[in-house]
Amino acid sequence: MTLQLQVFPRRMFGKWIITCVLRNLLDASTMSRREEQIRSVLFQTCFEVRVQGGAAFSHYPEGVRPFWQLDDDEQTLSLLYRDEATWAIGHGCAAGWDHVEGAPPDAVFADVMPAVELPSMTPDIRDRDGKQVALSMRELAGLPSFSGDGVGWEALDRLAREYAAWIEARAADSSCLNSDLREVADRHLDGCRQCLVRIRNGITILQKDKDALEAFRLTNHAMMLQQIASKQIAHRPLVHLDGYVAAAEPVGGQPRTPWQVWNDGLEKRHIGNWRAFQAAFLLMSIAGLVDGGCDDQDIVDLIWFPTGGGKTEAYLAVAAFYMFHQRLIAKPDDSLSRDGTNVFMRYTLRMLTTQQFQRAASLICAMEQIRVHRKDEPARPQLGEKSFTLGLWIGGSGSPNTWKGAKEAIRKYDRDDVAGNPLVLTECPWCRSTIGRLDQVATGRRSKNTGSNLAGLENSGKQPYLKCSDACCEFGGEHGRLPVEVIDEAIYKDPPSMFIGTVDKFAMMAWKPETGALFGLQHGTEGEVTRVRRPPGLIIQDEFHLISGPLGTIYGLYEGVIEQLCTVENDRYQIRPKIIASTATIRGATDQVNTVYAREKLQLFPSPGLEMGDSFFGRYARKDDGQLAEGRIYLGVHATGYRSFLTAQVRAFSAVLFRAWMFEDDKKDPWWTLLAFYNSIRELGGAQTLFQSDIAARIKDYSLRYGLKGNPQRYLNAVEELTSRQSQSQLVDLMDRLALNWDAKNSLDACLASNIIEVGVDIDRLALMAVVGQPKSTAQYIQVTGRVGRRWEDRPGLILSMFNPGKSRDRSHFEQFYSYHRRLYERVEPTSATPFSVEAVERALAGVLLVWARQYHNARSPGEAFGEYADHLDDALELLLERCEVIMKTQPDELDRVREAMRKVHRDLKRKWQSNPQEWWAYPQKKDGEYLMLWSGEFATQEQKRKGVRVLSSMRNVDGTARAAISSNYLEHTEHGK
Repeated sequence: MTLQLQVFPRRMFGKWIITCVLRNLLDASTMSRREEQIRSVLFQTCFEVRVQGGAAFSHYPEGVRPFWQLDDDEQTLSLLYRDEATWAIGHGCAAGWDHVEGAPPDAVFADVMPAVELPSMTPDIRDRDGKQVALSMRELAGLPSFSGDGVGWEALDRLAREYAAWIEARAADSSCLNSDLREVADRHLDGCRQCLVRIRNGITILQKDKDALEAFRLTNHAMMLQQIASKQIAHRPLVHLDGYVAAAEPVGGQPRTPWQVWNDGLEKRHIGNWRAFQAAFLLMSIAGLVDGGCDDQDIVDLIWFPTGGGKTEAYLAVAAFYMFHQRLIAKPDDSLSRDGTNVFMRYTLRMLTTQQFQRAASLICAMEQIRVHRKDEPARPQLGEKSFTLGLWIGGSGSPNTWKGAKEAIRKYDRDDVAGNPLVLTECPWCRSTIGRLDQVATGRRSKNTGSNLAGLENSGKQPYLKCSDACCEFGGEHGRLPVEVIDEAIYKDPPSMFIGTVDKFAMMAWKPETGALFGLQHGTEGEVTRVRRPPGLIIQDEFHLISGPLGTIYGLYEGVIEQLCTVENDRYQIRPKIIASTATIRGATDQVNTVYAREKLQLFPSPGLEMGDSFFGRYARKDDGQLAEGRIYLGVHATGYRSFLTAQVRAFSAVLFRAWMFEDDKKDPWWTLLAFYNSIRELGGAQTLFQSDIAARIKDYSLRYGLKGNPQRYLNAVEELTSRQSQSQLVDLMDRLALNWDAKNSLDACLASNIIEVGVDIDRLALMAVVGQPKSTAQYIQVTGRVGRRWEDRPGLILSMFNPGKSRDRSHFEQFYSYHRRLYERVEPTSATPFSVEAVERALAGVLLVWARQYHNARSPGEAFGEYADHLDDALELLLERCEVIMKTQPDELDRVREAMRKVHRDLKRKWQSNPQEWWAYPQKKDGEYLMLWSGEFATQEQKRKGVRVLSSMRNVDGTARAAISSNYLEHTEHGK
């Protein structure tokens, strides 16, 4: 074998860029035998480059813009990643180096299978003395009135003191930075000081305001009960009893409900403690929730924390505080009742919506139990007669829209015609008894005389509802029911205290004016609409980075009227809703908040410090000796020697699945289930067949190679896909199966997933993932890989990043594998939305105007009542024009174009309305029907287009799938049968 090393130096920016090339000079075409050709190939080539004579490696030049031309986000990232740099890039290989903090590496090397371990971020922080900063929920639930001391008050004050000391220490550290970075550091620390002021203000309010203090106590009580329900109470299956199906009894003396654990003080050690950032966020939110005239009300708070850090519990605590506080300050003579919908939470994906619904349901059950128990203590502050309830407001494919539809869906579920509970919940969120169907052991269809196999689904009356399958649970028995609603008709009749919905559902407000009940509006029989309850005062938007592109554009346009529907008039001012958002990955957040919410004030929390690994509330996890703790390992696989990318998948997947079988039983679980992410349904479909044939066969070959013939072997019995092609009930069932241990019945061997897992999959047993092909964005890459390794203390996670050699983008990411992963958050792309572009206005404005108009009058037919609606259409236009001017004040030329487009849509809508259409809408549309509202994507005649306008029923277009089949039913048969 003859090798040649070539070096190509070139001068740039006063330094030298040196390209080192290793060549194999053997000519394979001159070799006749295959074996000889293989022996002449150099596999897994590696070489390293060092410098001598006092020389040192310098940063690889990546950008030419001076620092002052960088935007605020880029300057922030320059500060946070100042100790990370690109020292080399590969050509056909990955370029790597050993990390030396604050100094250049000693060598750079070519790597064919690069591996980068990212540090784990922990929200469990320590003070200056090395003691953990922890706040007990039980302690704070019994927080006494302020008298200058007390254990609970000391814990709150200690949190603020430690944060203040950390800020001052970082201010001292910033003096060592250069002038450019010091200016950025000062900006960061100013943000930290603003958070500190709000935290201290929240503590002061608790000291002085008895209602706020009581709401804070109750919030701690409810959040601890919620933790017990989800983390300590054991799941119980269904069993056959005397002629009916119910939950099995608790085994081994385990507690039945969280209240029992609370009363006995038997919570597990890891339950009942706030993470510092969760408690701090609750404290800094108090002022904006208690005082509608406070400046904090207009600030959009954005929780920015890595996946798995506890963001959900942080904003659930704020929601609980607000709902409790509204009940505590309610008075009999209030002009507007405070027991309507107080909070709504919006998500972009139904997967995420379902997961968070199950979490929130545990909290609402805890709040309702507290309310009920308070009725037995008349001397203590009461929480009203109306129950705390939770609603799930998503599309008809996820939960039934009507009681009639729900009854039919439950009957089909009972007959085993469909899989998955149509009412979404699969277990009681309070005691974790299974809700659903007891699967039959015997095969075949059940006889008509056999009783129902359902438990927890009450379907005997006209209005189905959910209840616990355990008659001894507070939400079970003959008269018990769970305080959750998943049927639209029930939600409109009795609005829940909090509802969770997908952003798309808000587009249906133009079609269904009864949705106004969620905003405190009551529609009368004669068309009049009156406000009888306070509208939601708190809006929570999870995964804010997904509110971008086409979805964010349409969402932002609708947001103008939705926010106004949530606004109430005070004697002195308008009270707008408080907005909280959360994300683990975002760039350009300030512009995004201004574009979507028309608000200029944004508070990032935790505000960044001087390093990526320390914001006080989140730090890189370290061992006792100060070394970084284990983190996710990203392993790059770029197999150029195979003719097909599928072959590389077969080799890699077979190896990891087989190796998991070789571990000891107590070490198998983290690595048993392979979660494979694909960028498209088409690529996923092509890989499905691999598990049924190629991978199964190769695992069998491995068994022979390792001498396992005749011994137990691994078989891939359960390989499922997790995509948008699944129904809501199927998704819920798959999530439950993913959570099962490796040796449990129905556990999964592999799960092939699309971008539906990007958010909302919080299953901490998973530790093995393959990302097949570089995802479309870095934000998606971070979110997807964040699904594994969430329990980094004992199963930190392995991600196989598989790059397609046939795609230049994949190859580029492989060549820069080290620098890309070590500065991963720096590579997140800025988000964008343009709600007031001309194209967005022409597409969606008519629907937005109709949302507003139909919430202020409710005629049966549009033609007969144009005069009643005309003023409301004008009001909506003026409202949106004002919002447009706020958002686009820096683009005066474009502003004029957009305003003219808005006025044109408004004129066209009024003109068509005056042509006297007879019906609002119908589905399907009849050819001779006269409708004001026409469905997008449905055929409409020219006459219908003259009198009607296209109105969106969703904020995005998601193409459905259709199956084509060749049928012989229409063939003509001759007398000879041909």
